[in-house]
This record gives sequence, structure tokens and C-alpha cells, in this order.
Amino acid sequence: MIKRATSFFFFVFLVLNLVSCNKQTESNGTSISTASLPNIIFIIADDMGWDAFGNYPNTSGTKAITPTLDSLARNGVTFNNCWVNPECSPTRAAILTGKYGFRTNVGTAGAILANSETIIQKYISNKTNNSYANAVIGKWHVSQANQLNAPTDFGVQYFAGIMPGAVADYYNWTENINGTNQTITTYVTTQLVNQSTSWIQQQTKPFFLWLAFNAPHTPFHRPPLSLITNQSLVTNQTTINANPLAYYLASIEAMDREIARLIASLSIAQKENTVFVVLGDNGTPQQVAQTPYTSTKVKSTLYQGGVNTPLIICGKNVTRKNIVETAMVQAPDLFATFADLAGAGSDNYQDGISIKPLFTNANASKRSFIYTEIFGSTPANNDGYTLRNENYKLIHLQNGTEYFYKISTDSFEQINLMTATLNPEATSNLTQLRQIKAGL
Repeated sequence: MIKRATSFFFFVFLVLNLVSCNKQTESNGTSISTASLPNIIFIIADDMGWDAFGNYPNTSGTKAITPTLDSLARNGVTFNNCWVNPECSPTRAAILTGKYGFRTNVGTAGAILANSETIIQKYISNKTNNSYANAVIGKWHVSQANQLNAPTDFGVQYFAGIMPGAVADYYNWTENINGTNQTITTYVTTQLVNQSTSWIQQQTKPFFLWLAFNAPHTPFHRPPLSLITNQSLVTNQTTINANPLAYYLASIEAMDREIARLIASLSIAQKENTVFVVLGDNGTPQQVAQTPYTSTKVKSTLYQGGVNTPLIICGKNVTRKNIVETAMVQAPDLFATFADLAGAGSDNYQDGISIKPLFTNANASKRSFIYTEIFGSTPANNDGYTLRNENYKLIHLQNGTEYFYKISTDSFEQINLMTATLNPEATSNLTQLRQIKAGL
């Protein structure tokens, strides 16, 4: 066992050392040749919060074993103040459109994105004269589950994945390939990487792969033993239900190993010309929440445990390495960033601002605030919005309840300043945040 694990970690080390951060000359406002365009691989994990993964300050829970993701972080920039939505569909819609949820009416899991929206894949195709091949492989969940052609109707050239929010069984599930369903018995994470590697091998021009794992979302099923370290885990669901955390973490480890396989499948030239982006779509589920979060302050809530998730970027032209960047980032910024990387327009779009300058310059301009929300959920106890500036965070619930934190010194929202008289600094920041919200 020790020998096998050591060999695997050495393999990961060799693979990821091929992911280079070479310099590339890009033009501003003028056309760029296809040869200069980087590949983009965007990996989005489902329900992966800071308590389960990554080197986030003061998160003392048990971490998943993730040598691949750890190596990507060492070779690039980790954004530890990235905000997404508290649930999956709104986060995906925000990245796809570059818009806040109140503009698209996608505010909760299962909400439907209007087919009139222009998604990032179509935007890049339109702005670059179809210079990119694009694919979405994995979870979609912004259309009706029976609208099998929805991804391709939106402008996705190749779709292979899951239409609803989850699978009932990681080993027996329905895969939609460009509008046709088939039953798959291969472990979901493995199948999605199989599809990704196959699609990449067929590409002859720059590509944009959106790889949306359903892992580590429920149900908590044991991954294949070949993908995890803990060989004592069993498949008995009663045992799993009694200790879901071990299986949740194993699902992340299995995903990490399959990401290593995906990277290994790339040619040297592809590795050297690819930007890798890894994101968690919302916080950890309440069943497996760990310190410093609690089950009432994770997924589906506007607390940090629900909206502040890992974001790692490395690869082509990302010259800052092993950096933890504290700049504020929000989900719509990824639309603008992908467009910027692809040479598809300006460095801002709708509610997003490209963070590409931060790949090379620590002193690049940074956001003054970030915003996110949840609405339309049942029950609506947590519905509302939140926004923050550098030092303070306001949560405003639909029922009128408000919470106010000095987030720069109270990272995990222990002291609600609304319960006492605000000092002049806090009062000034609260006024500023209210003005920002009024201007959205």
C-alpha cells in the first residue's frame, strides 16, 4: 500500500511539473492569432468548501487528500476571498452569463436560465470568429432535466453529462450526450474524465473545457478503492450514513486523482498552453460541515461557509506561484476572466471584472466590493443577499433580519455588530454597503 501511494504521488509530481507558466504576448484591442490563444480547463467541484480542502487560515477540520489540487495551488494563485452563490444553479448561471442572479432570475438550486441569455461559450465563439472549441462535461443544472438539448441550444458545442442537480447512484446514472440519454455504470467522476480526455484528444484548435464534477455532492458513495487511500471504507449505506464525512472526503480524493489523470492525458504542448481554473460551486453540505463552520452556516446560507469557496488558477501566463491572493472575487468575474483569456473582448462584462491581471501583477487593481444572494428557495428562511467591502460584511435576509460583521478580523462571523451600538467606522461602512446595494 505504501509503495503504491508513493508511486502515485511521484506520478502526480511529474505530471504537474509539466504545467508551465510561460510568458505569452497578447494584444489589447487587436486580433490575436489562434496559435497564441491558451486552452482553458475550468474544473468546478460540487459542494466543496474550505473546511474540506485547501490551506485556508484557521480551518482545522479534516482535509481531503488532494496532491493534485495542492500542486496546482503551488504553481499558481489561490484566491481565498472568492464568493459564489450558496447553491449550485445560481453559481453556474452567474459564471455562464456574467450576471447576478436577480438579473437572470436564477436564485436557487433548480432555477431555470432563460434561453435568451448569452453564455460564455457562445460569447467567446461570437467574439473570436469561432476560434475556440468548447465542451461542457458533467453537471449542467440550469435547465429543465428533460430539456436534453438545452446545453447545445445555448451554444455549447459538445455536452456530455448530467442534466439534474445530482445522481441517485454514482455507479448507475443517466448521461446525456448532445441530447441523447444513456445509462452509465462507470463511477461518475471517472466517466466524466474519460469523456474529457477523449474530447480533448480530438481537438485541433484552442479549447475551452468546462468540467463540472458532481462530486462530492450527495449521495455519499464510496469511490473505487483504486482511487482512495482509505481501503477500509465499505459500500454499506447504513455505515456511510453513520459517518458521511469519511465518504465525502474520499469523493474529493477520488476527484483529485482523476484530475491528475486528465492532466497526464494532455500533450506537453497542451499542458504548456493551458490555464487551469478550479472552483467550488458553493459551501460544504450541512451533514459534513466541520470546524470552524457549523451546520447552520454552510451550504444554502449567506455565511462564509456557504459562499466563500476555493478558487485556484495556474498555467499559461500565470507567473505568480504559490500565492494566496486576498483580492475579492465573485462568480460573475469568471465570465469576464474567461473572455479576457480568450481574447474575446474587454476586461469587464455585465457584473464581472476580469481577474487576469492578478495572474501576473500583485498590484493590479482590485474590486472594492463583492455581492451574492439566494432567493426562491423552499423554505425561504435563508433567502436574502450579502455584500462586503474590504473590512465589513452585511447579510440582509428577506424577512428583514440583518447581520453585520467586521469580516477582516472576524473571518467566521462570530460577532454580529447589529446587536450593539455601532462605532463611527462601522456606521460609515454599513452606510457604504447599503449605498452599493442600492446602486446595483
